[in-house]
Amino acid sequence: MAFRGRRLAVPAVVALALGVPTFFGVQALVGHDGPDEPVRTPAPPMAAGAPHIFFYNVDDLRDAFPGGVDPLRYMPKTRAWMSEGRRYTQTFVAAPSCGPSRASLMTGRYPHDNGVLNQQMGPRFDAPHSMACYLRDAGYATYEDGKFLTTWPRSRRPPCFSHSTVMWGGYDDVGVKVDGVSQRAAGYDTTYLGRRGREYVDQALDAGSHFALYETPQAPHWVDVTEPDGTHRKLAVPDRKYAHAPVADCAGVPEADRSDKPAYVRTMAYTTAQARAMCRSQLRSVMTADDEFGATMAMLRRRGVLDDTLVILSSDNGYLWGEHGRWEKFTPYEPSMRVPLLLRWPGHVPPGTDRTRLVSYLDLLPTMLDAAGTRVPKGAPPLDGESLLRPSRRTTVYGEYYRDPANPQVPSWRMVRTPHEVYVVTRGTDGAVVAREYYDLTKDPAEQTNLLGDADPSDDPPTGTLRDLAHRLDGFAHCGGSDCVG
Repeated sequence: MAFRGRRLAVPAVVALALGVPTFFGVQALVGHDGPDEPVRTPAPPMAAGAPHIFFYNVDDLRDAFPGGVDPLRYMPKTRAWMSEGRRYTQTFVAAPSCGPSRASLMTGRYPHDNGVLNQQMGPRFDAPHSMACYLRDAGYATYEDGKFLTTWPRSRRPPCFSHSTVMWGGYDDVGVKVDGVSQRAAGYDTTYLGRRGREYVDQALDAGSHFALYETPQAPHWVDVTEPDGTHRKLAVPDRKYAHAPVADCAGVPEADRSDKPAYVRTMAYTTAQARAMCRSQLRSVMTADDEFGATMAMLRRRGVLDDTLVILSSDNGYLWGEHGRWEKFTPYEPSMRVPLLLRWPGHVPPGTDRTRLVSYLDLLPTMLDAAGTRVPKGAPPLDGESLLRPSRRTTVYGEYYRDPANPQVPSWRMVRTPHEVYVVTRGTDGAVVAREYYDLTKDPAEQTNLLGDADPSDDPPTGTLRDLAHRLDGFAHCGGSDCVG
């Protein structure tokens, strides 16, 4: 399938040096090395009746799972404000790794189609063909408020944002760049960003402009925490007022036997105690995110624009709390791939909970552009997702992960998921298949038994089923545009 947009082929030796297997047919976008404002063909102007846009994108927040805690339980203000909106419980990221996931969100295209294959490739971000440029060209005042891309050069402002407050991580008194100028964000960063976001909204409304606010706090991502005894742990950091707030026992339960899993999964043994400490710190850290989200929603109501605003709350990837003996994300399993998604736009998004529609994180940019009544400009790469304001064509979600030099123990993999099954192919740096996985989600929603790795051929799925899933996987691996929805 033809690649959409500018590209530069990566020779096999370079791909292997990067830890990226050549079987993916890697082709990386040429990064924009000029001024902050890229040269581009403008997107069409917004339509009459276009909404304001408020996108609150937290970091590493997993979704609820059967038998487990729902993290949104600890965001009661968010749930109350979004009760008139819609929750999509089958939402999956394109890549469970911060930089590639956010680049996919903002371009509306899979990593293999936008060039940001791993965390190190943030500078290759295809800014001319991304959310901020499309929305600003359409007439929005665009604001970036928090995290952008992990490895985005600190000397460069995020392109096409009218104003930006960029941070690269941390919770207390962190460094930020406000429109390219270094500053210190005094206090707890989630609170600081909330205030900054509301200032941006006021600025736009006072000028009579439509706003698109993309607010992205650190919570509930971990940082290195030094304990009183001098030891170090990786935990999220709650605001002081929530440091000891009561939360549920939220640790995941690893399966007793992981011999059916790929080797990289078996190498980690994250304990239940470690998982419990992590998940409790994450739940407490989102409590302030809940406060700030609620404060911004209240401000939108006071300004009389709440019901004329498309509000989105989601996260860049999920998180493992000890499931399969692991923490973090990076894996093709449900806690890593599935994220919360709430949408609110009265009269356009029906209220309630949608438990059946398969949603990709890639669908959010098409949804925003559809709401605005605009589209990608002529000659731009087509989007790989579909608008949530329209009926769905999707029967399968797809995810991919490219081996990252910063995380080399996790190999490259691709996966497809239907409503009832998951199929994963993992490969080594030489392109050879090192593992295949199949999970029957009806009988095994926790993905504890890989039917292709349990040494029992009698329970393997039918040959035709595997052939169909392998065909879907190969199709998605090189897809672009509407071919990516099916």
